[in-house]
Amino acid sequence: MLEGYFSEVRMKNVIIRNERAEDYAEVEDLTRKAFYNLYMPGCIEHYLVHIMRDHRDFIPELDFILEQDGKIIGNIMYTRAMLIDENKGEKEILTFGPVCIHPSYQRRGYGKLLINHSLAKASCLGYDTVVIFGSPSNYVTMGF
Repeated sequence: MLEGYFSEVRMKNVIIRNERAEDYAEVEDLTRKAFYNLYMPGCIEHYLVHIMRDHRDFIPELDFILEQDGKIIGNIMYTRAMLIDENKGEKEILTFGPVCIHPSYQRRGYGKLLINHSLAKASCLGYDTVVIFGSPSNYVTMGF
């Protein structure tokens, strides 16, 4: 029952769905626009998005785009990672990023919508831990 719900979310002219091959170039361009000159001159996040899709730890089921009125305005991607404790115990976890929202749509709740949707889907897939690296001001309100 939940599987159908999470395959596509529709509300307020917004659709969240899995990224498709025909979206790749547009998502990479969106990522470049979202990160350009943000933390350093230029950016590399669009290249990271490009190479992540072929990595063995990439999880296509957790690669989502957010569309509004048919235009891609956001993206989130996940990879598997491993936590190792002091006793060498291992736990498979997730990490997400980059999370990008087109600059014209930032600070309106679209990123939170995309993150909440993807976290719910990750939970349905059996994952219970997510570790991120990013600006704390972007994620602290979500419990990170």
